[in-house]
Amino acid sequence: MFDYTDAGTVLSVFTAENVIALVIMAVVNMFFMNYLGRKFMQIIQQSGYVYADYIKWVRRRDNIYVTRIDMVVMLSVLAYLIYSIALSFLPAAVISATAFVFYVLFMALYIRSDFRRKSKCPLVFTTRLMRIYITYSLLFFVFSMLLLVGCTMLGYLIKGNDILLRVRYCLLCLSPLLVEVFVPLANAINAPMERANNRKYVEKCKKKLAEHPDLIKIGITGSYGKTSVKEILKTVLSEKYNVLATPLSYNTPLGICKTVKKLNDSHDVFIAEMGARHEGDIKELCDIVKPDNGIINGVIEHHMETFLSLSQIKKTKSELIRGVKDGGTVVLTTDNEHTLSMLDACKNVNAVLAGVNTAPNPYVYATDIKVGGYGSTFTLHIGDKTVACSTVLLGEHNVSNILLAAALCDKLGLSPEEIAAGVARVRPVAHRLEVVRNANGVTVIDDSYNSNVNGTKAAIEVFGGFEGRKIIITPGMVELGRVEDHENFELGKRLAGKVDVAILVGVHAYPIRDGLLSMDQPIGSIHMAKDLDDAVDYYKTISASGDVVLFENDLPDKFS
Repeated sequence: MFDYTDAGTVLSVFTAENVIALVIMAVVNMFFMNYLGRKFMQIIQQSGYVYADYIKWVRRRDNIYVTRIDMVVMLSVLAYLIYSIALSFLPAAVISATAFVFYVLFMALYIRSDFRRKSKCPLVFTTRLMRIYITYSLLFFVFSMLLLVGCTMLGYLIKGNDILLRVRYCLLCLSPLLVEVFVPLANAINAPMERANNRKYVEKCKKKLAEHPDLIKIGITGSYGKTSVKEILKTVLSEKYNVLATPLSYNTPLGICKTVKKLNDSHDVFIAEMGARHEGDIKELCDIVKPDNGIINGVIEHHMETFLSLSQIKKTKSELIRGVKDGGTVVLTTDNEHTLSMLDACKNVNAVLAGVNTAPNPYVYATDIKVGGYGSTFTLHIGDKTVACSTVLLGEHNVSNILLAAALCDKLGLSPEEIAAGVARVRPVAHRLEVVRNANGVTVIDDSYNSNVNGTKAAIEVFGGFEGRKIIITPGMVELGRVEDHENFELGKRLAGKVDVAILVGVHAYPIRDGLLSMDQPIGSIHMAKDLDDAVDYYKTISASGDVVLFENDLPDKFS
């Protein structure tokens, strides 16, 4: 049985000097946990502050960050205990204070080694992230203080046993194991406040849009090509209108709200790219924008981990049709059967068909299409009117994107000649089949922004139009749910015979390798790289003047 000391006697141990020492230790621990938490905050930020992707990353068997943290904890605890046993002849107070140094040492070594690691998408210290950081820091400070005070009190409460006093700070060495829990906990604590802030921003956005009743508002959605169509439409409409469009891939409520802040009386048109990962996402965006017109590009199995089925994706994308005002125009691509099937839902809007596929008799289509390594030319048909067009954009899929934009531009009063002039001014969206010829004579096709089934097909088609030895660098496709491995295997089969060297990056790329080998691609032409840096280093050793290299997709840190 344990013999306990009087509580009043124990409390007398907490002199001002001792309390200050405990606070310093708690602050030091909080500092270390802040550093360790950066990577986990980066992943939760890249996951849109949604836990599913974050948890998936944390639980990965090959997660080097979790493994290294486990290693730091094990070494710190082991060193602490060995030191306490080896110097058991020293007073307990001396042991407990000096043994903590090992934890500090191992954490310092961890931080030093981590400085050499690079992130593809560094942590962005937004106001939301800073609020999470503050909450997270406070959680660890409070936890550290409670642990230190509790262990100290327990050690002094039990008479005749100084083992607890010697190892009372050892439990603090286990703190890094809680980082992966405290990050989402801080996010959860802040969630009500964040929702309130978001509602405030959304209401301000709605109010500002309502102050511009003559503004033409356009929503663009689809499983792929949203950003490309948006940039094409923005450029072509600029022949007649002053256009404001969401930048880059700002396709969320807050992304739209940030863009609307820039709206002023000089703008005639507002274009909102609308992304979705769950049912109701497009409806939410339409409630904000209240679009007069819309464009729906192709629908495929994308973000399957959240949508789960193609029918859910179709249902969500068709929310744009219901979101467009009665009598407005919705342009549908004829180049995707799933989008085309939405035609029946266009009861209260004017549906316009546009695309390369002329079987459904679209209002806007193209003939005499010629695509090559330097761009494309085609004859644009708008009803019974025609005009010759040329563009630096690569691939037939971009002709399809241009047709969607041209259809809406026609409905908004642009002449065929104005549309053709705008098409000629369109430039590639960064990292989407962007061609660069480097100083070594290598042609680089940068399609690294993202990747989906249709996008890879288009990229391979463009790739095949170039002369020279062909090298592809790709990690494959992600977020395809249960069909991910199958689609990457099919990608490998499509690449077989079309590439001379395949440099495959990371764990998602193994099905691509299997697909290549199933089509008798020589195994010596396939190189597996652990990450993009490794892939680029290998590519540099084998590339030569005249080569053509395709960078197809570059996964963010949560997939690496």
